[in-house]
Formats: sequence, structure tokens, C-alpha cells
Amino acid sequence: MILEKYNIDEITPLITATEIRDAYTQGHSQRVAYYAYLLANALQLSEEICHDVYIAGLLHDVGKIGIPDSVLLKPGQLDGEEFRLIKLHSIISGKIVETIPNYNYLSKIVSSHHENYDGSGYPLGLKAEEIPLEARLLAIADVFDALTTRRVYRASISFEKSIEILTERNGKFDQHFLDVFVGMIKRHGVVKEEINAIKFDKLEELRNNFFFTDPLTKAYNRDGLLAILRKSSDYEYKVILFFINIRHFKEYNHQYGLKKGDALLVKITQLFQNSFSTQKILNEPKHKDMYFARIRADKFALLFIGERESFLTHKLRQIIQESYTQLGIEVDVQNIIRNTKISRNIENEIGYLL
Repeated sequence: MILEKYNIDEITPLITATEIRDAYTQGHSQRVAYYAYLLANALQLSEEICHDVYIAGLLHDVGKIGIPDSVLLKPGQLDGEEFRLIKLHSIISGKIVETIPNYNYLSKIVSSHHENYDGSGYPLGLKAEEIPLEARLLAIADVFDALTTRRVYRASISFEKSIEILTERNGKFDQHFLDVFVGMIKRHGVVKEEINAIKFDKLEELRNNFFFTDPLTKAYNRDGLLAILRKSSDYEYKVILFFINIRHFKEYNHQYGLKKGDALLVKITQLFQNSFSTQKILNEPKHKDMYFARIRADKFALLFIGERESFLTHKLRQIIQESYTQLGIEVDVQNIIRNTKISRNIENEIGYLL
């Protein structure tokens, strides 16, 4: 194992501190370092370059320590300002590596791992031979690992599809290095070497609650619902989606006050969650899973993975009646998606409804 070949004890705590920020990238730096090392060997580069690209791979994302959680862990597409922030991580990585006595010479390699061969990358827009050789190796390894591993917003992409995506990115990579990598990785496959990443499941559960849970009702929020829909599209599940609206909720708030209005929203949530045994933790969706979300002030959504529309419609009629007799309110239910496989573009297709 490479970990036995190179002594990395002095940088291990820094790598661990970086990767514990995000469970979905735990082990990422180690895998990128390993892939880049394999590529350097396949290119028959010197032992010095093999060593340097491995260590630089371990350190390439340490700058993410300086990125706010609200950006780094965001479960959806970044907006322009957020993307400008996330791009700073390569510069910060380089600055941090400059402070490590035995490895400060790797700072330019680390800061350049998002440069593209055609000059379209960042932070400096370097192109071709302006990009350090080791950084050109890391760029390929970094993208390949990102494609083949699970993210909060999508499942992992298959090995074959990941290779296809890599080869379609014309101009982004050094073509010779890419050709060698594709041949090498087809023989080697995705990394099976054990990765020494710390697992902290409770922390990730709390993070999911922060990003995906409505603080008042403890149901999923809009982002949580969209995350589940995106994951369902990866698995090509058929789903059923209902929108639920409380009639005259503004008038209820005006008559009884905001505190009682909030209490009503909580009671509605409990009624639906208890009636349908909905999922409380955002794991990978499975057939027959059910999710309940608060998507706006007085609007909710019920998502079912599978095809049981007649049963759900019957059950919803009962709940509508219960909400009137128990809580004194009227509820409208609208079926938005019927027994349909979700498009990978679902956020753009129905996001405006949410």
C-alpha cells in the first residue's frame, strides 16, 4: 500500500479535519491521490513525481476548511456567488500548503488542480504546459472520483458512464494523460484499497436536519423534497406526488394569532406523518418509502416511491375528513405526479411549483 511507502503522519490530521466536514467526500482526497499515483506510474514518470503527486492529492482540498458550510454542504446547485466562494478553495489549499515546512514546494500543484488544459479553469486560467504536470494528473483523478462516488444530490455514476463523461470533456484535460488514464483505469477499476476515513454518522444526521428539515414542523423542507426526487431519478423509480394546501390559513392566523397558526402546522404534519409512517432520515430512497415535506408556509407535499395511487387517494380522503373533524380546517389535495419516472431535470421542471 502507498500509505506504507510514504510517511504522511505529519499531514494526516489536516486531511482528516478537511474530510470530516463532509461525509460525502470522506476518503475523496485519498482516492484522488491514489488514482493520480497510478496514472503517474502508468506514464512511467520518476519516483519523485509519483511521490509529489500522491502527497499533493492528499492535500488538494484542504482549503475547503475555509469555505462556509452553507456553501460547501449545500444539497443543490450553487448560485453565482456561492460558486465564486467554492472556487476559492484551491487558492486557500495552496496557501495552507505553503505553511507546511516539508511540503511547501507543492503549493502551486495544489492550487492548480482545477485549471483546465484549454485555459477555461480556475483560479488563474492557466493552459497547457503552464499548468504543473502533477496538477494535470490530479485534475483527471479528481473528476473521476467525483463521478464514481455518491453525493447528497445524486447517486454514484456507473464506471462506464464516468469514463464516457471524462472522454467527452474535450480540451479540459491533457489528452495524452487522459488516454493513458482511461486505459489504466479500465484495467484497474475503481479503487478497492481500504480508505482510512473517519465515519461520524450522527454528525451527518444533524447536518441533514439542518439542510433538509423544516425547523417548525420537523418535516422535510423544500430542499429535502428536491433531494429525494433527484435521488429517485437516479434509481429510475416511479413516484406519486401530492400537493396539500390548508384553506384560509391566513385568515386562521389573523383570527387566532401566529402561535396557534404554528401549532396548527405542527398538528397537520403529525397527522400526515402518523397516518403514512413517513421516512424521518434522508437515506437512499427505496421502493414503498414515503416522505412528507413542508414546502411553503401553509403548503405541504406527500411523496410516495412506487405505484399505489388508489390506496393513497383513499387514505388522503380519510385524512382530509380527520383534519376537518379534529382540527376544524379544510385541506385541498392535488395530484402533481402520477406513477411516473422522475426526470433528472426534475428541479427545473417542477421546482417552480415548490
